[in-house]
Amino acid sequence: MTAGDRCAVCDGSPLKVEYATSELTVTVCARCDHREARHAPTGAAATDYHEHTPQDDAFLASLQRTRRRQARDILTRFAAGATRPHAWLEFGSGRGWFLDEARRAGVDPLAGFDTSARASGWLAAEGYQVAQPRGGEPSWPDWASLPFAPRVISALDVIEHLPGADAGEALRRFRVELPRLTWLVVKVPISDGVLYRTARTARRLFPLPYRQLYQVGTSPPHYHYFSPRSLRTLLERAGFHVTDFWTDHDVDNLFHRIPPLAHLPGGEHAARAIRLFPADAAIAVARVRDRPEAA
Repeated sequence: MTAGDRCAVCDGSPLKVEYATSELTVTVCARCDHREARHAPTGAAATDYHEHTPQDDAFLASLQRTRRRQARDILTRFAAGATRPHAWLEFGSGRGWFLDEARRAGVDPLAGFDTSARASGWLAAEGYQVAQPRGGEPSWPDWASLPFAPRVISALDVIEHLPGADAGEALRRFRVELPRLTWLVVKVPISDGVLYRTARTARRLFPLPYRQLYQVGTSPPHYHYFSPRSLRTLLERAGFHVTDFWTDHDVDNLFHRIPPLAHLPGGEHAARAIRLFPADAAIAVARVRDRPEAA
C-alpha cells in the first residue's frame, strides 16, 4: 500500500473516491472523513498567488468584512481561555486584516509572514514586523529575522493549501523549531457545511461549484477539506491539544463567494439564510502539549 492509499491526516484506509476527472481527484477517508485533493499539473506556478485571486473592489470589501469579524471573534475567545495574547505571528497574513484587529486589541509584539511579496510589502508599509523567507526555502519563515520569539501562531486559511502530509508537517515544525511557542490557532474549510454539501450533491451535473471549492487551476489550490474530527486529529498528531473549537459560516455576504455577483444587492440576506444551515469553516485554538507557558 502506497502513501497515496492512506489518509494524509490519520494514516487510515481505505480511501473512497468522491470525484475523479483528469484535472481533479478527491478521496475521502473512511476513518476521519477527511477529504484530500490531487490536482493535475497546471504548468508554471504563479510568481505571486495574488495573481490567482479576485481583486475587484466589491469582492475585497466583502471578504475584508468577514475576515475582520472572524479576527475579532478569535481574539476575544483566545483572551477568554488563555493568557493575554503576546508575541503573536500570523503565518499567511495576506492583506493584514487579522494583524490590524490584533493591534487594535493590544497584542504586542506582533508580526506577519506571507509567501507573497506583495503581501509582505503591504505589511511593511503598515508598520508591521515581517518575517523574511528562509534562504533556500522561500515558503518558510527565517525565525532569526524576527525581533522576538513567537509564542502564538495563527494560520488562517493556510494549511488547506499545503499538499498531502505537508499540512501536518508544517504544524510539527512550528512546535519543534520554536521552543517558546505555546499556542496555535488554525482555521480551515470543512465538508460539513451547506456550501460543500450542495456542491457535492450537484457535482456530476454541475461540477463548476465543486471545482471552485477546490480552486482548480489556481496556484496554490485547495488540497484539503477537513471534518471536525480530521482537524482535531491533525492537531493532536502534530503535538497540540485542542482547548477551543467552533465553526463559522465564513461568509457575511454570500456573493463574495461568487466574485462576478459581489456587487449585487441581497448577498447579506442570503448569508443570513445560510446561517440556518451547517457552517463551512472550523476554527481551533490549541496548546503545545507538555510545554509550560513561557515567561
